[in-house]
Amino acid sequence: MLESHDERPDSAATERAEEMLDRAGERVGRFASLLGQRVRRAAALAREEAEDMWAEAQSMRRQDPS
Repeated sequence: MLESHDERPDSAATERAEEMLDRAGERVGRFASLLGQRVRRAAALAREEAEDMWAEAQSMRRQDPS
C-alpha cells in the first residue's frame, strides 16, 4: 500500500517564488508608470499640434476673400 505524501510545496521554495513575483510586480509597476507618463506627454503634444493646425486653418479661412 502506498503512503500518501504531503503535497505542500517546500516553504523555502514558496517564499522564494513569492519574492520573485513581488519583484516582477514592482518592475511591471514602474514600467507601467513610465509608459503612462510618455503616453500623456505624447497626447499633450498631439493635442497642441492639432490646436495649432486648427488655429492656422481658421486664420486662412478668415483671410480668404471669397
